[in-house]
Amino acid sequence: MEYVLMSRKELDQVSVFERLKIKSIKQREAAKMLMLSERQIREKLKLFRALGPPSLIHQLRGRPSNHRLEAGYLETALALVVEKYPDFGPTFAAEKLFETHGLKVNHETLRLKMIEAGLWKPKKQKVKHRQWRDRKDCLGELVQLDGSDHNWFEARGPRCDLLAFIDDATSQILQLEFAPESTLGVMRATKNYLDKYGRPVSFYTDRGGVYKVNQYNPDHDKLTQYERALQELDIKPIHARSPQAKGRVERLFGTLQDRLVKELRLRAISTIEEANQFIKGEYLTKHNLKYAVIPKSSTNLHRSIKDYNINNILCLKEARTLTNDFTIRYESQWFQLEKKQNTIITPKDVITVSALLTGETKLSVRKTPLSFHEIDKPIVRVKTERLIKDRKPSIPSLNHPWRQYQKIRKLKPAVSILQKAEVSILR
Repeated sequence: MEYVLMSRKELDQVSVFERLKIKSIKQREAAKMLMLSERQIREKLKLFRALGPPSLIHQLRGRPSNHRLEAGYLETALALVVEKYPDFGPTFAAEKLFETHGLKVNHETLRLKMIEAGLWKPKKQKVKHRQWRDRKDCLGELVQLDGSDHNWFEARGPRCDLLAFIDDATSQILQLEFAPESTLGVMRATKNYLDKYGRPVSFYTDRGGVYKVNQYNPDHDKLTQYERALQELDIKPIHARSPQAKGRVERLFGTLQDRLVKELRLRAISTIEEANQFIKGEYLTKHNLKYAVIPKSSTNLHRSIKDYNINNILCLKEARTLTNDFTIRYESQWFQLEKKQNTIITPKDVITVSALLTGETKLSVRKTPLSFHEIDKPIVRVKTERLIKDRKPSIPSLNHPWRQYQKIRKLKPAVSILQKAEVSILR
């Protein structure tokens, strides 16, 4: 009697292929049961009908690997490492073996051999210590802000960003809307948040380009447009150094990518406008009832915005220098300042151009609004080179003053000689 050694996985496959053989189940059902493709099922079924259960055993069992190295290959490589590269790391040693000696050895295989020979000590991976941070005590004390780029509408609509404002003390979603995670998109979402709740104490964000200037900013004195706006609103921006630091909003997106996607699918929502209406009207309330917690303190730290002109703060601001003809250029547009203004302006003054979220443009100097109107591009006069015609040299006439001057110059030495002679005679 012949015995065949089979693994537990292969034994489980026998019963499935026995049912396939008598056609009690379909191939696609067997593929799901065994987590294989239908093509693999068909190939295995052919061998099973011909050879029976032993066909399910892996054909390379008990045989050497097809990718094995030749006998003595590793020993030769290790001997060269001992002789010439004893203090080299596995990766660097493998590179030198190939470059200098033509021996191609995978650096991981060489690493294991070097560990066995005592030439290399395995390094323990350092686990970064992270300290648990307790929730804040009050609503509005710390609001985590982030965006998630995801296929929210699956195949029904475009891939887009979802911006979320979640309170750290309560895990309550205060603002949730589909908008691009750009400077203008985040500013519009922040405006909607401020209109509804007021100004929080701080916003907790990542170190993306919208929220922080990361390059060539060692002193952290350069601000993004969004940071500048938060500074004017007296809201403290805090930048996380890792995704784990802002884990509350990261976990929120994990939940939304599971639940919100399915909710949108059930309602056949495929546009951003419809999705924002659904979030505002239905989803946000359900989510907060399920996941929000009671804060330690009932104090709401949101502050009023009535003393702030939100439209003039949440906008793009750029500095431009006033030209001699009292015009400035901004984004391929030319603006002419009016003659009568509420303040004195002179050429070379620094003018602040504010591009509002509504598309309107405003100019100001020293926080004073200016009157202006848009003009076409000024006509720049091009200097043309003067054409010099070939002229004959001008010959002065005989009575020309220049000739008289020349005569006088010639007479001056003779006069001076006569004067000297007269002086000597008198003596």
